[in-house]
Amino acid sequence: MKLRLKILAWCHIVSGVAGLGAFFLLMAGYAARPDPAYNDEMVLLGSGLGLLSLAYFLPSFIGGVGLLRGRPLARVVIWCESAALALIVPVGTLLCGISIWILLTTWDPKEIGDLGGIERFVQRSLRAIMLMLVALFALGVILLIGYLFRDVIDPPGRQQLTPMPKMPLLPAGRPEFKMPDLPRAPGR
Repeated sequence: MKLRLKILAWCHIVSGVAGLGAFFLLMAGYAARPDPAYNDEMVLLGSGLGLLSLAYFLPSFIGGVGLLRGRPLARVVIWCESAALALIVPVGTLLCGISIWILLTTWDPKEIGDLGGIERFVQRSLRAIMLMLVALFALGVILLIGYLFRDVIDPPGRQQLTPMPKMPLLPAGRPEFKMPDLPRAPGR
């Protein structure tokens, strides 16, 4: 097994264990001292983190362990995980790009067998995928910088509206144009 693939597997294992551990630690902390005043908030937070754990951290852990054991199905799990990671901008997008790069450079058709269809598809559309990942990463960085500096940008001050000045009423007839008398220049 190539060193890059082992590093990728361990990165996915560590991120999966960290995410699942944080979820279980939070739930165990609440179960140890439940507060009825915060039941609704904890249900909302627990369900959100539980879905996040099922969608991101559990497949990441399973794919990392499978990669270390040399299971071909683990590569498919990491491919699917990479597609999901692309939505977590900018850090997930960066990890997605690295995962795609490592999976494509360590591809061996004899080792994978029939599960190589996904990797052949990705190899054919690699340029478009990388451009989308770069665009997602740039968008995430722009949004993050805007969020971090949101208090630095001066908000517009209070706008004070003044009433329109009163205009004299126009005469009832047609206005007459009169050429203005301009002063002459001295010395002419």
